[in-house]
Amino acid sequence: MTSTNLSPIPHASSRNAFPLVAGLAVALTLGAGVGVVAATQPRVLDAATAPVPATVTVTAEATPAPTVTVPAPPVTSGRAVPATPANRFADGTYLVGTEVEAGSYRSPGPAPGGNGHCYWARLRTGGVSKILADQLTTGAARFTTRRGEYLQVAGCEFSLSP
Repeated sequence: MTSTNLSPIPHASSRNAFPLVAGLAVALTLGAGVGVVAATQPRVLDAATAPVPATVTVTAEATPAPTVTVPAPPVTSGRAVPATPANRFADGTYLVGTEVEAGSYRSPGPAPGGNGHCYWARLRTGGVSKILADQLTTGAARFTTRRGEYLQVAGCEFSLSP
């Protein structure tokens, strides 16, 4: 038969449980207290965890620069203008009356060592078509030009006719 303890004295195993339950209650209370204290105390931040301040960029509108108008340089051959207009010339573009003399010019033909062609053109300063007259030849060439026109030459040398 089994024995049952009906006495008013608690069993020995029940008396050993009280210190265990009391210890758990004390630990739970201390843990909650530490958590509350930690949550209410300010934290000290080091440089690595400190928040970075925001950068604000302000863009100002620029005032427009004053407009300067510069007249365009005249169209020339790119060479210095001689004191007196030339009466002999080769490849280039010239202003008649300033860089070369007005008059009749002739060429014996294409320059030696060139491509075998001689080209000349009389040009006006404005308008739809700038070519007044031109010629591409493999032989002698002749033309007459007037003051104020432009003259373009390639592949040969011209001299003023006597």
